[in-house]
Amino acid sequence: MPPEGGRSLADLLQLVVVTLVVVMALAVPVIHFDVQRRYLDGNLTTLSLLTAEQLMRQVIARNPELWAYEQGRIAGLLRDQVRGVAVRQVVSSEGGETVVEIGTPLPAPLSTHRQWLFDAGRPVGALETSASLRPLLRDSLLLALVLALIGGVGVALLCRYPLARLRRAERDIRYLAEHDPLTGLLNRHVVEALFERESARARRHHLQLSIVIFDIDHFKRVNDRHGHDCGDRVLRQLAGLVSRHVRASDYLVRWGGEEFLILSTHTDLAMARTLVEKLRRLVAAHDFGLAQSITISLGVCGCMPGDGLHACVGCADAAMYRAKRAGRNRWCEGDGVDSGAEGADA
Repeated sequence: MPPEGGRSLADLLQLVVVTLVVVMALAVPVIHFDVQRRYLDGNLTTLSLLTAEQLMRQVIARNPELWAYEQGRIAGLLRDQVRGVAVRQVVSSEGGETVVEIGTPLPAPLSTHRQWLFDAGRPVGALETSASLRPLLRDSLLLALVLALIGGVGVALLCRYPLARLRRAERDIRYLAEHDPLTGLLNRHVVEALFERESARARRHHLQLSIVIFDIDHFKRVNDRHGHDCGDRVLRQLAGLVSRHVRASDYLVRWGGEEFLILSTHTDLAMARTLVEKLRRLVAAHDFGLAQSITISLGVCGCMPGDGLHACVGCADAAMYRAKRAGRNRWCEGDGVDSGAEGADA
């Protein structure tokens, strides 16, 4: 598998859009509630002054019929001004006794209260204005729900169409950047990141890594005798054969030309020896559809904690060339240990 990367452009765009939707779904209803509450407070203040003046005028007039009419008109005015929000206004005497309550069907003020209110130099008791915020809160919550639904649909459509296309394009570009177009294997540009990640994991869990390098013996003869198309077919067949016989945790890489690299995780040298001998026998026994046989020479090197990629690759590469000098179709172990006799076929 390729090395793990950071967030893609599509992921960042999706995160930005989702964040905007969440902020709108939360901030807009809060702002709406605050603006409407301030509007309501201003209306109630205005109505308090208006109704206080009207109440003084109508109560002093001592006209019960006119008061009944005025009470209904003021209640209607309140409902219209605050757009359906429930409002209750109370005129109380100095002793706290209710004189007039607008919003409930109370009779006109009693004569004893009128006498108290009739004093032209005094205010009309204490005018209390209150309003229920529950309708306003309900509207704001409904607005939040509508915004969340619209934003959710928008995010879903964005992910379904433009972001999906962007993700496919990013996957295609990343695949082309990390894979060999001929064999479909990983290319050498991703090996360093893979090696760093697997080395860190091996150190953390006290595991071992091994690197195997191999190439096709006398591959130039294949191209010269059968053509480059045939040579490409051999490379693809070899890549498919080897990839079917390495573990899912191993990384098979086309290192360049007819040369391949295996980064074998959780693998000590004893396990790596078994692997390279198995691969050597598989390739030698496989029918590539040519008049000549196809064999490979391999070099294997165990990687110790702290070893760098280039040192390990150099060790395996040197071992592979020793195998070639020893007669090909064999493998050699790094660090100068020649195991060609163990892995050779006549």
